[in-house]
Amino acid sequence: MKKVLIMAGFALLLMASCKKKEEPVPQPVPPPVEDPAPPPAPEPQVKKTTAVTTTTEEEKDGTSVSIGSDGISVKNKKGENKNNITISKKKTEVEIKKE
Repeated sequence: MKKVLIMAGFALLLMASCKKKEEPVPQPVPPPVEDPAPPPAPEPQVKKTTAVTTTTEEEKDGTSVSIGSDGISVKNKKGENKNNITISKKKTEVEIKKE
C-alpha cells in the first residue's frame, strides 16, 4: 500500500510540474501622443533705452518718381550709377553720377 501511495504522490507531483503556467497578460501600453502641445513661447525681453541714434539711409536700387505742385523729380539708381532729374518752375537740374 505504501508503494501505491508513493506512486500516486509521485504522479501528482509530475502532473503539477508539467502543468502549463498561465502568465498574467500585461496591460496594453497607450500609444504615444503624436502631436503634443508646443512649449509656451518665451516672454520677449524689452530694454528701454533713451539713446538717440542717427542712421544714414542708403538708397535702394530702382527708380522713384515724385510729382508735386512745384514740379517733377525722377531718381534712378542701378548699382553705383545714379541719375537725378528735377524739373520745377523755379529750377531745372540734371545730375548724373557714375562711380
